Amino acid sequence: MHHRHTIRTRVATALAAAGVAASSLAALSVGSGTAHAETVAPLERCWGISPNIVDQPYSTARLFVSQTGPGTVTAAVRDISSFWTFSGGYESVGRLDWHNLNTNRKGTDFDTAKIALFVGGPTFALNTGPGKVRVTLSAVNRNALWAIPTTACSGTITVR
Repeated sequence: MHHRHTIRTRVATALAAAGVAASSLAALSVGSGTAHAETVAPLERCWGISPNIVDQPYSTARLFVSQTGPGTVTAAVRDISSFWTFSGGYESVGRLDWHNLNTNRKGTDFDTAKIALFVGGPTFALNTGPGKVRVTLSAVNRNALWAIPTTACSGTITVR
């Protein structure tokens, strides 16, 4: 299992869960680096049930996108949480397929996130090149007993 969360991402996730507007998060910076503006990219709604069954459903309709360099972005899911925090929540194995509509380049990134109360979800590092990029998000949510896939949802992001 790998994690790509930085201190800034963790702070931003906590603030977003507490109701701080995404535009306020763009002003955050840690260390000597400069924070990049974060945008919210709408998706069709993804649905799934928690592997803990009696829990909040997996339901998201947006990605939080930050430009990390020319042609590269991070895309984070932050809307997923579980009431089962004290028993460990569950794992969400996210998959983000992308297709740059300008260059026809395609790729896939995976990330696994522990889902508990106000945690968020997977964060994907994309090297798509600049242009309009069609993204499709899906996940498999699992606990010790079983794994349950979600529906897929799509949207378009702009990468500079």
